[in-house]
Amino acid sequence: MKWFNAWRPAFRHIQVMMILFIIIVGCAAMAGSAGAKSPTATEEWVYSQPTNIYDCDISPDGAFVATGTYNGKVYLLTIDGEHLWTVDTYSPVWGVAVSSGAGYVVAGTDIGDLFVYDREGTLLWSKRFRGVVNDVDISADGSVIAVGCADSKVYRYTNTGTEEWAYKMNAAVLSVSVTADGNLIGAGTRNFMITVLDTAGQKVWSYQINGQVFGLALSPDGKYLIAGGNDAYTYIFDDTGEIVSQLNPGTTVNSVSASLQGAYFALGGANGIAMIYEKDGKKVMQKSATTAINGVSLTPSGNACAVASSDGNLYLYSLPADVVPVTPVETAVPTPPFEPVEGGIFSFSSSPTGASVYIDNAVKGITPVTLPMKAGQYQILIRLAGYNDWTSTINLPPSETVSVVAQMNPAAPVSTPLSLGFLSVLSGLVFVAVLMLRRSDE
Repeated sequence: MKWFNAWRPAFRHIQVMMILFIIIVGCAAMAGSAGAKSPTATEEWVYSQPTNIYDCDISPDGAFVATGTYNGKVYLLTIDGEHLWTVDTYSPVWGVAVSSGAGYVVAGTDIGDLFVYDREGTLLWSKRFRGVVNDVDISADGSVIAVGCADSKVYRYTNTGTEEWAYKMNAAVLSVSVTADGNLIGAGTRNFMITVLDTAGQKVWSYQINGQVFGLALSPDGKYLIAGGNDAYTYIFDDTGEIVSQLNPGTTVNSVSASLQGAYFALGGANGIAMIYEKDGKKVMQKSATTAINGVSLTPSGNACAVASSDGNLYLYSLPADVVPVTPVETAVPTPPFEPVEGGIFSFSSSPTGASVYIDNAVKGITPVTLPMKAGQYQILIRLAGYNDWTSTINLPPSETVSVVAQMNPAAPVSTPLSLGFLSVLSGLVFVAVLMLRRSDE
């Protein structure tokens, strides 16, 4: 027992050391949990129809939502859920897209029609293809329209109906996406191929997965691409075609969407679950419908997500804007010109770009953005994660354009205060440790 007697003083302090170890670990864990935030989705509204809803798209300025249905109708709503107009295509609508300000609304149908409407729902032009139009997309300013067709081609059109090029793929094109500036078009096929094309229709990169590509989306800035289908995985690529992350949603993926800089990625599952991931593969949210989800669409900032389901419902969920790590975008996204109607025009920009614009406490778009408004006085708030809010009261005269330029100043780091509960536990552990130390010395 001599060895025990020799080490007895040390053993007296083992309990104290254990208490101190628990204190350190507890501090680290609770500090980490205090600093972390888990985004939660809030259902803002539901728009219901007595038919399957096949696709949806939120405009790049975050102000409008377009959707298409099995019974051949296209609907345009505001981001607040107000119905603006309905048009009939007389065939199931597989794909819809809407530009900033709803200057152009595009729809592709089962009988191969492509329809292009203006903001009022008036048909501007149409074209019949030799095969189902499986998907469509449009650039932020409406100048570039991408069409994915069952004839195995992806097309690039202008908003006036001019075909700029057609690229032959290896099978029917099931999904397409275009960047906000129109410089890149991505396409996915029935034969598992993903291809990204430039403005001239030349291949930038391609990749073959292990399933049909039902859903494909480029982030608005073109830095990321997400693609999924009946492969076991959904893949996130960078702008060189390298895989950044593989997601395992556990179901066939019918639709995907991406926000700026790949902050968030949305997936719509055949199992009726909409999921949102970060680019490192962490799932941060999921919402359920009663049947398959056919379409998902994120705003560029990731602060809202539209979900189209076979249950006949179009859902709009909001996400806390301050949890979305939006990185400034270098290239400004052009927006369509507007004619003054019963008022004037606000032209918003910010440095850095990518900030949310609030008018009278309602989000209206992402900078840079041009918005027609009725003449009057407005409270303006421009918000970007990591920067101080920019606020002002601005008068908009009739038939005039007012340019608003916000210089965003970085916010000072904010330390998260420790809760009273945590301080109570900590002080209690310290008291016990001191008491045991005193007793061991007696």
